[in-house]
Parts: sequence; structure tokens; C-alpha cells
Amino acid sequence: MSDDRLPLESEDIVRAIRAGEVDAFVITKAQEERIYSLRSADLLYRAMIEDMKDGAVALDPSGLIVYCNAYFAQLVKADRASLVGTKILPFVPGDGNEFFDSMRVDLENGTRRRELELRAADGTLVPVLAVMNRIRLEDDDHVYCLVVTDLTDQKQRDQLLVEGQRKDDFLAMLAHELRNPIAPIRYAAERLGMAAVTPERLLWARDVIARQTEQLTRLVDDLLDASRIARGKVTLNLDPLDVDAVVSRAVDALRPIIESRRQDLRITRSGGRLRVRGDATRLTQAISNLLHNAAKFTPEGGRISIDVGREQASDGASLVRIAVTDDGIGITPGVLPDIFKPFSQAESAPGRAQGGLGIGLTLVRSFVEMHGGTVTGASEGSGRGSTFVVRLPLLAEPTAAQPEAGAPPIAVAVTPRRLLVVDDNRDVAETLSLWLEDAGHEVRVAHTGAEAVRLAESFRPEVLFVDIGLPDGSGYELARRLRVLPELRGSMLIAVTGYGQENDRRRSKEAGFDLHWLKPLTSDMLSALLTSLE
Repeated sequence: MSDDRLPLESEDIVRAIRAGEVDAFVITKAQEERIYSLRSADLLYRAMIEDMKDGAVALDPSGLIVYCNAYFAQLVKADRASLVGTKILPFVPGDGNEFFDSMRVDLENGTRRRELELRAADGTLVPVLAVMNRIRLEDDDHVYCLVVTDLTDQKQRDQLLVEGQRKDDFLAMLAHELRNPIAPIRYAAERLGMAAVTPERLLWARDVIARQTEQLTRLVDDLLDASRIARGKVTLNLDPLDVDAVVSRAVDALRPIIESRRQDLRITRSGGRLRVRGDATRLTQAISNLLHNAAKFTPEGGRISIDVGREQASDGASLVRIAVTDDGIGITPGVLPDIFKPFSQAESAPGRAQGGLGIGLTLVRSFVEMHGGTVTGASEGSGRGSTFVVRLPLLAEPTAAQPEAGAPPIAVAVTPRRLLVVDDNRDVAETLSLWLEDAGHEVRVAHTGAEAVRLAESFRPEVLFVDIGLPDGSGYELARRLRVLPELRGSMLIAVTGYGQENDRRRSKEAGFDLHWLKPLTSDMLSALLTSLE
């Protein structure tokens, strides 16, 4: 080729290359070299874009996809050929046109990147970092290049770091919360060991130990319930319940704490007799947790109210409404949306004085929703108190009078029984035996399995309370040995332990235990059991 032929403008060369019409032009040597250079660069950049581990999309000024690489098609789980000629809007949140316009405005203002979630063709969301650039073409034309980086792995790593930190924070908080009640219990015990303990000091020590033991029990029970709920292991025993009885039981459980803080508790009831179908223990626990939450975050001398009444749902259904209101520290707007999430309380108020594991409200929501109800929280802000409202389906009145589940048992005279307590912890064994003796029963105590077998053969106990962890074998093994003794035919075996998982209960039943009780035993549990033997 000679150099005196008609030269072509660079734009014509580029256009010719793209149209595949290069051979139709008469070009100079220099232009031939330019064509080769452009073609080489085009192939190089195309290969680079195709091999990128990021999604690349070219959009015309209207937002139409004119090109995308294979990785982008893989991200959105769509056929690559079908994407060209369509718009980006099906894959971005909200209005795709609004997204494209806002990205262009950001680009002109010097901001080129944004984190968002792409919606794949199968509906899954993919977290990405999107970076947009404007590329000029010939004739003042231009396209927009959007490069998206998949953040899934990074988000997972970040989540693991967050969860690890939350676990560490939770364990530190758990240790703190367990030490809180242990300290006054130890101090009260030391005071009881001093000379000349007055009756007033004795009553004080008893009340301190009772309150703090209740707090320890609540912490452990909350942890176990959270675990059961997470594994779907919570079952409900549903019966017709009088709502007033449920609220009264919750108030009775929290009355010592409320009175110790000199708080004013008021209960209002309206709408007549209100009944629901539910599990008395779980609903009482839910209301009790709300009341405990109010007492913790309300200062001494503050006010707490419980309002029980009827409410009509938007669909016409009749509901029971239970509202617990306090004038305590309140909830900030930023925290309010997350108050029912596990450990959110701990995260929102790390310096709070009253403590807690941050799972009480999570349990409330779980138990209420298991009953087909809802729970909501509201607050006007920090220092302005809070209100939690439980709504449950109202049960129609029965046609005939019938006893209510959860009603207080009728007192009856209890026949003295022969009872055997088996526990290697001497303090636990002695306190239980003293309670049983004070209730009028004949009690023997064994600290090993071998001793328990000897006493069982001679004493012939009607009820045996057996610890699972013994120094000369497990309580399961002991139960099997006891079940074959003719002297214990018809006797009741109760496993007493700190282990309450489903597998532990199954092993107890297989070993021959009639009941599986968690420590600490309460006077209500023991009274109900011994009364049932009549």
C-alpha cells in the first residue's frame, strides 16, 4: 500500500472495525498499523472484561443493557443473551430507573460507588458493591459501565466476626449477671454465721437469699427456653385459661422485686371475664418477663401499670389486650425496632444498672406468637417510659361452669409420706429434706447410690428424689437398680438435675423415672406433687 491514498479519520476506522467492513476501505500503511493496534487493544480489553471476577455491564444513556460479561449473568442467574437489550431495573431494588438516574447524579457529583443487593432471577438477593463510570464514544456519544463486585463472602466473614463478638460479649455479660445474685447470697450467708443474729437480720437474710435465688433461676430458665425455642423443642399444654389468673400469677412472682424497689403497681381490668386458650406456664412467663422488664428499668418509687381488657381487631376478631406500662428509662427510637431480637437489650444499653441477658423480650414474643397472638413495644423516647402490649385471641365463654387451668389449688390435708432424698451435695440434700420434714413427712437422706439402695430396702420410701450426678455412678443407673427392688413396687422416682435438654428427659424416662425436675425445686412444685398423691 502507498501512503498517498485517501486517509480515513480515526472515527471511521473504529466504525469500520466494529462493522466488519475494514476490507472495503483503501487505507494507508500508518492506518493499517492503527487498525491492528485498535483491534489488538479491543481483543485485549474484551478478554480482560470476560475473565473478570466481577460483573460488568455496559448501559446506554437510557439504561438499556448493550453488553454484559458472563460473570454478571452468573450473579443474576440469567441467560446472558437474554440480558442484552433489556434494562437493569429487574435486578436492582425498588425502581430500576430511579436507581440508574440516581447513580448518574452521584457520578456527576463525584460519587461512583454504592452498596446494594441485586435480585437474581430466582429471587435470591446478592450483596454487591456497584461502581459506575461514564465512557465517551465517537460523535459525543457515551455509555455507562457498571462494575459490580460480589460481597457475599465478605458479608459472611463480617457476620462471623460480629457473631463472634456478640458471643464474647454475651459470655462476659452472663458471667456478670451470674455473679450479681451470688454476691448478696454469699454476704447474707456470712451474716447468718455471725454471733447474735437478730430475728430482723434473719428475716433480711432469708428475703435476700430468696430474691437472688429467684433471679438465678430466671437467668437459667431463660437460657434453656431460648435454646429450646431455637431448636423447635417447646411444646404447649393448651387449656382454657382465665386471663386474670394468669396476670395474678405473674404479679405474685414479681411482687417481691417490685416491693423491694418501692414501686407503685396498679392493675386495671375491664371487659368482664376474659379467657384464652393457652399454656398457663408459658403465658404466665411471658407476662412475668414484661413485668420484670418494667421493674428493672423503672427507678425506685416509679409507677408500673397493667391494663387488661378487650379489643376488636381490624378483621373483626375479638382479642384480649394486656398492656404493661412504666415510667422508666424508656427506649430510644434507634433501638426500638430491634428490642425483640436476641441480646438487643445488651447492645443498646451496655452501661445499664439493672442487668439482664437481653433475651427476655425475645422469649415473650416467641411464647405469644406460639399462642397465635402478637406483642408490640412503644416508647416516646429516652426517659419517657415504655408500653408493651400483648394481644391474644379471645376464647368464647363456656356454656357450663368448669374449673380453669391455672387456678390456685384447693388446700387439702396431706398424709405424711416416707420420702428419700439422694444427692451428693450435702447442702442441697439437707435443705430439701428440712423442707419436706417441716411439711410433716418422714425423710431419709443418702449421698451415694449404694447408700440409697440400702436405705430403699429398709425404709421403703414412697417417693424418691434422685440426683443424676452421683459419686459412684449416674442417677440413671441407680434408677434401674431401684426399679427391680420389690420393696419399691409402686414407689415414685423423680430425677432431680440441672440438665433439662430433650435427650436428658428421654434418658430419665428410659431409666425408669416418673418425673424429670430441674433444680432448684420450689415449694409449689413439692406441694403440688405431695397433694397429688392423696
